[in-house]
Amino acid sequence: MATKSSPQASDSSVDKKSRERFQRLASQWKEQSRFLSNTAQMAMLTPYQRIIGMGMPVLPMILEELEREPNQWFWALEAITEENPVPPESAGIVRKMAEAWLDWGRQHGIFGT
Repeated sequence: MATKSSPQASDSSVDKKSRERFQRLASQWKEQSRFLSNTAQMAMLTPYQRIIGMGMPVLPMILEELEREPNQWFWALEAITEENPVPPESAGIVRKMAEAWLDWGRQHGIFGT
């Protein structure tokens, strides 16, 4: 008799696959964007767009990456969440923008819980 895998087991394998995909795409994006200074150009790169396409499930991974190494994840975060918690006085200051998004993630139970 065949046994059906539990939803938790399949969820964890999906999570693992999503995490692996995110890490692969993030690595590709960093490689392709390393000589770019224009945020819009960085955000239009195919790996970055594919990360955005992963939707809400990728938010914890982006926030973890943002905490580990502040980078231009803000476009993706705003595109996925349709929010922008960055106060106007912090705009353009990557470290402060990262802090605002990390706080947002904690407040919404997406990160650091």
